[in-house]
Amino acid sequence: MVAASKALDTTRYFEFIDDEKFIGLNADGTNLNSIIDLRKLIEPGFNAVEKIESLIFTNLRISVIDHNTAILVNEYAQIIILTDGAHYNSAGGGTQVWSKTSGKWLLVSISSSSKT
Repeated sequence: MVAASKALDTTRYFEFIDDEKFIGLNADGTNLNSIIDLRKLIEPGFNAVEKIESLIFTNLRISVIDHNTAILVNEYAQIIILTDGAHYNSAGGGTQVWSKTSGKWLLVSISSSSKT
């Protein structure tokens, strides 16, 4: 998923997400009630980026709940170059819930936050 993000490849990115079960919480406090809501956020965002200069994950932890469920939490910092040439620095954190269905791990929920 990180490689797909760095490559700005939405097709590969969404291959890691369960289309039917996904829900989440955006950093601005709004719900992502379906994969459609996530697509409305991710696709324009990826399209606005020319290049990801750096994307670093720190303080990453994974908690395995059982054979079919895991929770990942992380902090990140990134520098991106937008299509208009502007540089943008951001940092924050996230939580991901992964579920193993039909032998494949898929993301079923995310929440994110931004650091000032």
